[in-house]
Amino acid sequence: MRLLVAVIISAFLLPFPAFAEIKTITHTIQQPFGGSQSPDDARIAGIARAKREALEQFGTYIESTTVVKNSRVDSDEILALTAGVARAEVIKQKNYTDGDGFGIEISVKVEIDTAVLDNSLKRLLEDRNHLKDLKDAREREKKLLARIAELEKQNNKKGKTKQQLKTLKKEFQAASQGLTAVEWFDKAIVLWDGEKNSNPKKAIEYYTQAIRLDPNYSAAYNNRGATYSMLDNYNQAVADYDQAIRIDSNYAKAYNNRGITYSLLKMYEQAIADYDKAIRLDPKYATAYSNRGGTYVMLQQFGRAIADLNQAISLNSNNAKAYTNRGMAFAYIKQFDLAIADHDHAIHIDPNNSIAYSNRGGTYAMLQQFDRAIEDIDHAIHLNPNNPESYYNQGLAYANLNQLNRAITDYDKAIKLNPNYTEAYKMRGLAYLLLAKDKEGCADLEKACNAGTCAGYETTLKWCQSLKQKYKP
Repeated sequence: MRLLVAVIISAFLLPFPAFAEIKTITHTIQQPFGGSQSPDDARIAGIARAKREALEQFGTYIESTTVVKNSRVDSDEILALTAGVARAEVIKQKNYTDGDGFGIEISVKVEIDTAVLDNSLKRLLEDRNHLKDLKDAREREKKLLARIAELEKQNNKKGKTKQQLKTLKKEFQAASQGLTAVEWFDKAIVLWDGEKNSNPKKAIEYYTQAIRLDPNYSAAYNNRGATYSMLDNYNQAVADYDQAIRIDSNYAKAYNNRGITYSLLKMYEQAIADYDKAIRLDPKYATAYSNRGGTYVMLQQFGRAIADLNQAISLNSNNAKAYTNRGMAFAYIKQFDLAIADHDHAIHIDPNNSIAYSNRGGTYAMLQQFDRAIEDIDHAIHLNPNNPESYYNQGLAYANLNQLNRAITDYDKAIKLNPNYTEAYKMRGLAYLLLAKDKEGCADLEKACNAGTCAGYETTLKWCQSLKQKYKP
């Protein structure tokens, strides 16, 4: 049985409806400008500062929620959480004069929908990688605003040379471009929905804008790479991770993500090397341990896999993927009770974990509990109808129940989703032969063998060859 690597009320009481309450903060700042700072540069800095200060005010409310109180959250993460759940927009801009000076008055409004706040906070707190993106963006923004404040002090000094004025102007422009890059980055990560982008092509467009404005924005390269990988554009993904690492050689997340893409390309040695590097840079990187463990499973190095997955779980006991991958490793070494317990735990953490359902079904099939296997795999298909592995597993279960036509239907679906699925061709070929459909069966077996999957049915292949000779026109 083939398994998968995971690369997440009372019936008698009617619940009270949740009535939305929109909490709002309006914040106004004045941003002076003059000298080497242009009105556009001042406006960009003012908008960023106004939004940040408004979010900081809202942070007190976010910090008071039960969800956040029950989590280990530092002050920087509070601001990141607030940015992740709030909507900020400019509602008014106007120029003003102050004696001999000029400036822009900017008002922003920040809103939070309390009806969905708890769920939004829970999802962010569970997805620590996404939360770290938000936190890093706020840190980058903070440094840029601090740099602009420093430039403003220099701008106010008298007696500057023409060259100093020219340099100041360029530095204001560079800082403004950096802030605009962060804004594009924020727009892209807003599209993040659980474990994927809701609009990956739009996200790539936004990250590209951020990179155009700030060519040294390593996080934008990293996230664009992850989005390309989601679209199966692995070569472009690797190129983006390479660039992120060139900019920041200590970027553990970029090494981890490049490792994931190498695994998808079946370049397992390169993947392991990247996970090793990520773990050296961040010894508490649970996701990297989980991913390296999953890759060791693919290499059938089950002892190493289980050691890594144990470490991943000790660092993050809510890591559903780590339980799923460890369950698969236990199944391969025939510790079926431990495998099922791990898949149970993964499903408890993430009830929508289709891979855990599919793998638990595969484990039940190994135990020859085919009805239970089909029930689990059918649920996996309901959660994710585009996973060829689930159809393949279900086909094997039906074949073992001697329901060969139903098995062939599942193999058909697996092959349609993955036209290079050699194991599915092999098993469909054998099912056809059992139904005395020799032509179809031999064609499938030969296709599988030509792709390198010949082991275990060499005698049948010779028989197919003799059959072709016998009926050769």
